[in-house]
Amino acid sequence: MASPASPDRPPRPTPGDGAWTVTCDPGIDDAVALALVAGRSDLAVDAVVAGAGNAPLPAAHRNAAGMAALVGLAVPVGRGSSRSLSGAPLARRPSPHGSDGLGGLADRLPGGARRQTPARVGAWEHVLATGPLTDVARARRRGHLVRSVVWMGGSVTGLGSVDPLGGEFNAGADPQAADEVLGSGAAVRVVPVEVTAQVVLGAEHVAPWRSGPPGARLCAELVDRHRRGRWPVPLHDPVAVVAAVEPDLFRWRHGPLRCRPGGTLSDPGPDRGRPPASVAVGIDVPAVRRLVVDGVLGAPSPAG
Repeated sequence: MASPASPDRPPRPTPGDGAWTVTCDPGIDDAVALALVAGRSDLAVDAVVAGAGNAPLPAAHRNAAGMAALVGLAVPVGRGSSRSLSGAPLARRPSPHGSDGLGGLADRLPGGARRQTPARVGAWEHVLATGPLTDVARARRRGHLVRSVVWMGGSVTGLGSVDPLGGEFNAGADPQAADEVLGSGAAVRVVPVEVTAQVVLGAEHVAPWRSGPPGARLCAELVDRHRRGRWPVPLHDPVAVVAAVEPDLFRWRHGPLRCRPGGTLSDPGPDRGRPPASVAVGIDVPAVRRLVVDGVLGAPSPAG
């Protein structure tokens, strides 16, 4: 990691700076994060781009489009990447997300969304990323000016594995893309798995969702599938949504970062000219958990 320093407040776009492009790979955590995005009236979104990762690309796009429709997130939903920058498939081994990405509940989502390519979706100026950074890196390569990124990904210790392959999946699936974005000069805020894993939900936290609007009720069922009969359960991706809108609930360390193979984030060593990034090293767990619970409850129905 970067040399010890007083935690810095990372840059945060003002409302006049423009809306966020959300990239994801739904995924149970991503689906709940989309509900939270919809439930935050102060979070302007111009597009969602879904790539492969927790599910194959067709399923990931269907899940994102269906979830957006269910929670009244009326923005274009683009079809992202199926392969990393190196050409490797963006795929993980069997997990609680299941073959459809949503623990067998994907058929509960509305269908019929129009597919669009990432080149025609999103301004990409500000990105909220809950999956691999492949599509963010490709947007930069296409000439988009990516000014800021908030990303759930990586591990600062190398011990925060949430994937059978080892390492953190979002970083490990495409470390080249993560490294490009970290070194791009954009204002990057990273919320690593060691921090997101601290925000766990118990049965009492999920209970209000069960009688909430349609999106919240589905989120409760998704958590049931994800937890496999055990409480509490961490939901990593919604924590990054909170970091985008409430960065003061996190403690940040500011300095250059590299993404190593396997998804470990570390000090770049002799490459001291690398632009700095901000990585979360602390979190107000009760406050963040409360915002996740309340935000999902605030997600409207399409008719709401």
